[in-house]
Amino acid sequence: MACETIAVTDDSSQPIGLLKRMACMFYDGLLAFSALMLTSLAITALTALEIEQASWTQPAMLALAAVYFGVAFTYFGWFWTHSGTTLAMTTWQIRLVSSDGTAVTWWQALRRFSVALAQWILVLGAFQAWRLDLFLLTKGLVLLIVIGLILSWRHPRKLMLHDWLSGTELTHSPHPGKTP
Repeated sequence: MACETIAVTDDSSQPIGLLKRMACMFYDGLLAFSALMLTSLAITALTALEIEQASWTQPAMLALAAVYFGVAFTYFGWFWTHSGTTLAMTTWQIRLVSSDGTAVTWWQALRRFSVALAQWILVLGAFQAWRLDLFLLTKGLVLLIVIGLILSWRHPRKLMLHDWLSGTELTHSPHPGKTP
């Protein structure tokens, strides 16, 4: 009986696929949402601010939005700059590095976070425009989103817009102790 040799390849040079990115994003979203909920609980308990009844034009609500931005950025930025992986990225064996392979800086983390947030605002804006029957606006926003996804798909390293503009990229990161 012949013995087959199976070649083990190092897939660390292969780009991270879109489905794996989305699964990791969903998991990270749950964790970030939890941090934001705890922040809301603390703010409500300390200030008695009634968040659901307040208008977003009030100064307190603008300050609250800045606090939410700061908490979410701190969650992602701290993990990205210290270990290169959030809790979800560790689970999915993904690491964030600079394009030259070095650790991500706080400036890169801020650019990546801000552009990614802007992309999600586009997605939410398209959904809201669709709900309000603003079909021309919906089509325009969806077109922007699809163009971004197509450009990522066509990019040799599969970089998304936030990766490209921040000078970062996602790489494979096997769990410690595992050998390829």
